[in-house]
Amino acid sequence: MRSFSIYMLFFSFLAGENYKSLNSVQNIQEPKPETNLSKDKKTARIVSRNPNFLTVLLDSSKNGYGAFLEVQSPLAYSFDACNDGANAGWVAAYRQFGTIDQTAGFLGIAKSDPTGTEWEFATKVNTDYPENQTYGWDGNFVTDSLPTPDGAPGARYPNAVISSWQNKATAVWNEYTNSTYGGGESGGVPMYTYDNYTLGFPPYISAILHLNDGCANQAAAGEGTTCDPPDLWQANVQLVDGSDGNNNCNAFNPGKPRLLAMYTGWAADPVYGETYPKYMIRSLNVSNGYIIADSPKIIQQDSLDSDEFGNCVWLNCGPDEDGSTYISTPDFHVNPDGIGYITNTGFVADSTNPPYAHTIFFRKTEGYGETWSGDLNSDIQGGYKNSGYFYLSDAELMDIHDSLLTLWSTYPDIYDDKPWYPWAVDSLGNVVGDTINYSDDTTEFGEFYDYFYTSSYFIGYQHDVVTDQDGGIHFTALAYPYFCKDLDSGCEDIDGDGWPDSIQTDTRFPGAGMYHYYNSDPVGQPDNWRVSFIEDLSTTFNLDFPETGPMALFSSPQFYFTPNIRPSYEEGSQVLWYASSNVSSFTTDSILGDVPTDLDIYMAKSVDNGKTWTKPENVTTTAGLSTENHIEYGHHLANIGSDDEIGLFYQMADFSRLTVTDGENDWMDYVNYVYFLKYTNDLEYLSTGSDLEKDIIPNSFVLNQNYPNPFNPITNISYGIDKASNVKLSLYDIRGSFIETLINERIGAGNHDFMFDASHLSSGVYFYRMTVDGSSKTRKLVLMK
Repeated sequence: MRSFSIYMLFFSFLAGENYKSLNSVQNIQEPKPETNLSKDKKTARIVSRNPNFLTVLLDSSKNGYGAFLEVQSPLAYSFDACNDGANAGWVAAYRQFGTIDQTAGFLGIAKSDPTGTEWEFATKVNTDYPENQTYGWDGNFVTDSLPTPDGAPGARYPNAVISSWQNKATAVWNEYTNSTYGGGESGGVPMYTYDNYTLGFPPYISAILHLNDGCANQAAAGEGTTCDPPDLWQANVQLVDGSDGNNNCNAFNPGKPRLLAMYTGWAADPVYGETYPKYMIRSLNVSNGYIIADSPKIIQQDSLDSDEFGNCVWLNCGPDEDGSTYISTPDFHVNPDGIGYITNTGFVADSTNPPYAHTIFFRKTEGYGETWSGDLNSDIQGGYKNSGYFYLSDAELMDIHDSLLTLWSTYPDIYDDKPWYPWAVDSLGNVVGDTINYSDDTTEFGEFYDYFYTSSYFIGYQHDVVTDQDGGIHFTALAYPYFCKDLDSGCEDIDGDGWPDSIQTDTRFPGAGMYHYYNSDPVGQPDNWRVSFIEDLSTTFNLDFPETGPMALFSSPQFYFTPNIRPSYEEGSQVLWYASSNVSSFTTDSILGDVPTDLDIYMAKSVDNGKTWTKPENVTTTAGLSTENHIEYGHHLANIGSDDEIGLFYQMADFSRLTVTDGENDWMDYVNYVYFLKYTNDLEYLSTGSDLEKDIIPNSFVLNQNYPNPFNPITNISYGIDKASNVKLSLYDIRGSFIETLINERIGAGNHDFMFDASHLSSGVYFYRMTVDGSSKTRKLVLMK
């Protein structure tokens, strides 16, 4: 039996007995012979096909705070709809390094050619404010001052957007100003600028402009420059190329682009008080970069959003003293037809009625964000207590996760890296179901109590959302299982409330990771959800992160590892792209435990609307380099990709250049390099029409020729095995002398890829040999530097 022992009982995230999470009780005691394995059985084990990575160093930032928020979008792509893609490319907006003595608030804009290899830059674009204030610097002192705390530019939370019809790069960000300019205590002012020229031509950046017309209007009226509403922060921005335009490239305005920007108000709201309301600024039009915006409107009041009785929707009405609430930061996405969703995860305030789970909540728009479900003038009403917030129900959450767990448990030989119910039996008839034991939780006789997997999952706060071309919702989040304790019938439901009488979460076992949730019509068909598993993070959560040094986290690991998903723009496409950071290496210390030593970014692709995903692969691998100087994070996919490629923005700290001395000296407190990465993966379809993954498992051990070959310095070695096996991959030079072991572990049945980084080797001919359960195959590779 596969069992686990943990030194310390993990605390529950639940706030009392009223928040015991759900569990499919009927499936944790014994199997159902005729159990439906999945709502949609066309699953497949797939790997990447001909992946390729292009990385470009764009610039440097004085610190790493420019792109750490999950809701930011610092990279955007235009497919240049009116010019057959001749001037397609990416645009990036980021905080830029000036000098070591100058501000960290300069804003840089970069735009690329169609391949992403050639870039042009507009530097320090925010030195002149709309009211003719100017920043000057003589090399030692500020000579002309802006209305900011230090008199210097104060760019925060930069976002890049671009219309594929108009093809003009636009940057949207916050300026950190003083309170007399932006209002409130912190003076957050939404601003934007755009390129007068399209991609393919040198940048010619406009003057910066107010996005909040409550700033611009007051200034024009001679009433000062304090904004209304004041102090808006943390931009979450999307530019939608609407399908309701004439889409005629010979016309002056071919498409109908709209900008939607969500901000958090840091100043007290006149109605609700200091509850950090979310405002949305929606443009009436975007004309060749110039944005004509509507006034900001409150779109979410965090925990004070009300149901039909005027009661709070969310647990903990009003934020804590530190401003926190028990819901996630909202995210949103709108498709070209104007259909979209605003999403949160959280608990409801009413603990006496479902949903009891920490689950997905969403509002829907069908008019490019002009109205959202629950608004008085919206056609969509209902939701949780008629609040306009719809949700993934308790029963449906259990059902879809039970379908996965039952599938994995019924075929443990195939899904050997997945969690199993206790009744799981392998192909030899052995009971192999998972039993979790905690070493400090024993009976009076010294025996371990058994904990079992349940079908209830905690959907975490870190998430991302996409609305597909047909109006379906794609929701990706970190989620992890609940366990029941088999004590005094604790895995039973004696009190009849629908879930086990003992329950707790844990992130350190298989099943904790990134999940994709999908519903083609979540309002009209609330019981039509589907779930798929993208990436396991249980090993990462089981590591001992240090309290200081490069690998120290600025928050709990559950709040750091964030998923990104983005769609393909191509008509009729079902392609989705995924990215997340993850620990890529660790060392074992007899005192410190398993200590992480490197972070990288992993990417995956789905070609069937998220039903199945390629195996996430490390796209920023730094094997052979000094890992303490190569920690990649702050990842953001471009707003859209094609069917074959997508861009990625990320940062990497330079640990030799500390610039923020009053922090905890994590990677954000150093000079950070700003990178662009283009990920290419030409997988087009899944060769499966079968019910189970086992039908596409190789019939025997297969070792393929590496690709590309010759290569410099990274190549892909793909292989397939017909059953879970001990796999060893070794490298030899042309004389047959052993060089190093590349793989030496037990690996599950299926097709797999290994990305080999030979940057530490000299040019030449080498051989790689793979041994699987005593059977060996050898192939030649050629490194050309």
